[in-house]
Amino acid sequence: MSEQKMDRRWLDKTANQNRLFYALIAICAGLFIADFSMDRHAHFETEAIPGFYAVFGFIAYTAIVGAGWLWRRVVLRRQDYYDG
Repeated sequence: MSEQKMDRRWLDKTANQNRLFYALIAICAGLFIADFSMDRHAHFETEAIPGFYAVFGFIAYTAIVGAGWLWRRVVLRRQDYYDG
């Protein structure tokens, strides 16, 4: 198949990638702002802080990615490790 007739998906275009990125940013910002208008019945004092779950989720995500990066350093072997 020639290069010109290749099947292109909608995320192959940079403009669509940018639209998706900014849409996700807008949704996250909207949810963060909406968090200030909610009346919470928290079990712990930290749960009542507006934006707590957004910050906690970001920190947890960062910790998981960092742990994966470190774990890769631990278990990574040379490409010829299992050869003779």
